[in-house]
Amino acid sequence: MQARYDKQGKRLPDTGHGCGCDLCAASGAARYERRSSERSTTWSPVRRRLARWVRAVTFSRRSAAA
Repeated sequence: MQARYDKQGKRLPDTGHGCGCDLCAASGAARYERRSSERSTTWSPVRRRLARWVRAVTFSRRSAAA
């Protein structure tokens, strides 16, 4: 679940309405639903190695082109 913050950096309560601020909650803004995503899982060692390799290849191509 993602925390929400106001413009001053204070954490907003999870009201379930609009952006999470008191104004949206008081105005009866439409409810939102939080997604439960598979993407928030931890990366496997193979996936990390692959990402590291891709990053190294793209970096070497950039420095070779410059």
